Amino acid sequence: MKKLYMSTVHKLLLSLLFLPVFGGAQFVTFPKEAKFIFGDNPAWSEAGYNDNGWTFQQLAKSFTKDSSYAWYRIRVVIPSTLKTKDGRGLKLMLGKIDDADQTWLNGRKIGETGSFPPDYETQWEKPRLYIIPENEVRWDQENVIAVRIYNLIGGMGMWEGPYRIEPLGWTDDVSIDREIAEISGKGVQLKLRFKNLTEHGFRGAAYYWVADKTGKKILFSEQKTVYLPAGKNEMAVVDFTPFRKQGEDVFTVGYRINDDSSALFSTYDQMFIAGNELDIPVNNQVTPVVKDKIQPVFTAIPFQQQQLNGYLQTRLLQNLEQRLLQVDEEGLMGSYFRRPGIHPWAGEHVGKYLEAASNTWKLTRDPRLKKQMDRIMYGLIHTQKDDGYLGTYTPDQYWTSWDVWSHKYNLYGLLAYYSISGYQPALESCKKMGDLLCRTFGEQPGQLDIINAGTHVGMAATSVLDPMVELYRYTGDKKYLDFCYYILRAWEQKNGPKLISTLLTTGNVAKVGNGKTYEMISNFVGLVNLYRVTGDAALLSPVLIAWKDIVKNRLYITGTASAHEYFQDPGHLPAGIDASMGEGCVTTTWMQLNQQLFQLTGENKYLEQIERTFYNHLIGAENPQTGCVSYYTPLMGKKPYTCFITCCMSSIPRGIALLPYFTYGRAGNSPALMLYEPAVYTDTVRTSDARKVGLTLQLENNFPAFAGSTLTMQLTEKARFPFVLRVPDWCQAFTARVGGTTYKGIAGKNLVIERNWNLQEQISIRFKMPVKIWSGGKSYPGQIAFQRGPQVLAVDSSFVAASSAITDTVKRMPLQAGGYLEDVKTALLPATWIGKQLYPVYYRDKAGDTNGTNLIVVPFADAGQSGGAVRVWLPLVKKP
Repeated sequence: MKKLYMSTVHKLLLSLLFLPVFGGAQFVTFPKEAKFIFGDNPAWSEAGYNDNGWTFQQLAKSFTKDSSYAWYRIRVVIPSTLKTKDGRGLKLMLGKIDDADQTWLNGRKIGETGSFPPDYETQWEKPRLYIIPENEVRWDQENVIAVRIYNLIGGMGMWEGPYRIEPLGWTDDVSIDREIAEISGKGVQLKLRFKNLTEHGFRGAAYYWVADKTGKKILFSEQKTVYLPAGKNEMAVVDFTPFRKQGEDVFTVGYRINDDSSALFSTYDQMFIAGNELDIPVNNQVTPVVKDKIQPVFTAIPFQQQQLNGYLQTRLLQNLEQRLLQVDEEGLMGSYFRRPGIHPWAGEHVGKYLEAASNTWKLTRDPRLKKQMDRIMYGLIHTQKDDGYLGTYTPDQYWTSWDVWSHKYNLYGLLAYYSISGYQPALESCKKMGDLLCRTFGEQPGQLDIINAGTHVGMAATSVLDPMVELYRYTGDKKYLDFCYYILRAWEQKNGPKLISTLLTTGNVAKVGNGKTYEMISNFVGLVNLYRVTGDAALLSPVLIAWKDIVKNRLYITGTASAHEYFQDPGHLPAGIDASMGEGCVTTTWMQLNQQLFQLTGENKYLEQIERTFYNHLIGAENPQTGCVSYYTPLMGKKPYTCFITCCMSSIPRGIALLPYFTYGRAGNSPALMLYEPAVYTDTVRTSDARKVGLTLQLENNFPAFAGSTLTMQLTEKARFPFVLRVPDWCQAFTARVGGTTYKGIAGKNLVIERNWNLQEQISIRFKMPVKIWSGGKSYPGQIAFQRGPQVLAVDSSFVAASSAITDTVKRMPLQAGGYLEDVKTALLPATWIGKQLYPVYYRDKAGDTNGTNLIVVPFADAGQSGGAVRVWLPLVKKP
């Protein structure tokens, strides 16, 4: 049975007449704002300190100020109704704090998490829960909670709740595991499992109900006794009667557990959608209704006409099997089906999943994936409010923090689903979101300022620009286009990031807003898309300036950017695990920007960036054996793979699913082969005499392990037309031989072969992949890195022992720039290793040096998959 966990709805407890009502408050919540100040002073922990001169800071909101101390002071009245019978104490919940904290109640220190300089340790993702002794509480009076925090770099603050105080009691002694499962006939069944965490027994009652979608009409209810025997780890299971209703598949499910001996209770409710029997038909692929003013120079053929094989296809299928099909549906949907979400940006994941799944399904047509994304899409649109709201916040927190950001990704995901299926409710959901955004934000009286609705000088919220352009393309509704231009004006407000004006005057991306990489590049993607729709060349200019600055000054050799999630000073590219470099979201978004630019211009310099990113940092962030993802993927050290949902866990699969957009297609009107992965392409070409002729291409090779390919071309009729072969910038001696004629290509350019083609032709493609030696630059002076073809190579500590045994297999000569690595030692690879490339290298720091170094190197994208430490930058001068 499929488990589905869904979201907070209207509370039912008081409306259910059969439920007993207990007197007294069960917990105390905090005000929305707290007194706040930057700096550090021990006196600020004292209860009687006068903080009248402090400002206010909103709780559950992150802000940016590097290497800073700050303090919060929160006043709260704690009622005596929270006293426990046995004086066990109270729980103080402070949510998550970036990075470290120390906390006082009425001047007494009650807890700390992480550590402050000089022994700094971040614990930015750990929920804070501290115990308050009851004799420290000023009952029925004001209490002062003082929180001292420290942040090293990037975002900081009390960024995520919950914020409340509640008594210790039976809810801390008993764990409750719920299983809400779909049964046949679109029904639902609840099972509760209780586990005793102490030596004391528990007696109580479980009240269960099923209501309609709104939570207002009770459809079914049931009460059962709960008895948990005394003794640690004792178990009890309560099964409730299955429920189904003809014609209904969306319910509200809830329960409340009461204690026979106290007023403490535990309650839970969520939306539940019975989606296992969904079968949403595909009504052909949808095309936009608005014609772009700037027509693409390169267009990929439809995904279903591509049959990819080889190295990258292996990774794409691993992405399908290990990541998409194994996705945690509760993690995707739980924050929608039980609002508020588990953290401020929990809403982004489902939209990212739907976009990645839609692109993957276009290529694979995998029925398992279709059923899964149908179920998830259906669940998502049924959590949308009547006014169009589709975020994870409660009404009192609408349009704060990352709320617009979540709508952005829901627009992406649902538009992607609509584009492959034609499912009209998905588009209608997007229109409702778009209408709500247009009503909520703007320059008219009563409208909100979008810059104030998101983090990073508003760049998180304004990155909704790109999907709003897409919504305009698919609907033709001009108000969405007008909204896009409102965003451009908002950028240049006094409180805005000055995105366009800063780039035009400084050419420096680090000076835009607060320099936050992911959000900024996301805005660039939207700006290019707006240029495509409108033809306004002024929109493209700042993006091209930014692109040049990134490539020249901010880009790692593996095709990513950012350290600690921000653009750094020119040439400052720290690559260790402590640098938090190469955020996966940045990697994917950088590739998306280059995809847009390549399609619109056809310039190979953008495809070269896509290729560099894809072959290195993108697939290098996802473990091919497990599907787990590195949030940050260092060039030096172990890749910190994790399997739980994060923003990067959701972004990397999106990037991998983009592969078919730049493999083969049309450059102008000519068929064009862009990547040299083995594949079969089915196409129709327009001949020189304006006929349409069927074309099948089969590309056979062992790329990227070996250079050279055989391209077999089959036509339904003899024809004359130009055929384009991209000549990669990393290759040498590129030739294409067909019909006795040899054509020579120039690195970085396209080779165009126009001739009379027979019904079947073979093109023999040959080139060399010399080794490029990179200098370590400012961050790694005196060190070098190797690149072979599109792949950056790395040492993996898993093979250190093997490297000492390869002396006899390696030629005694230094590896120099322009040399070649063709000696692939696949026999040294472990049986579980995904990939077929391993090279023995012998290098020395200067000619004539006979004391060289033996190494085994593998592609950076493959390195680290078995837990070994990775090293891309290698010392040029041997240590004695």
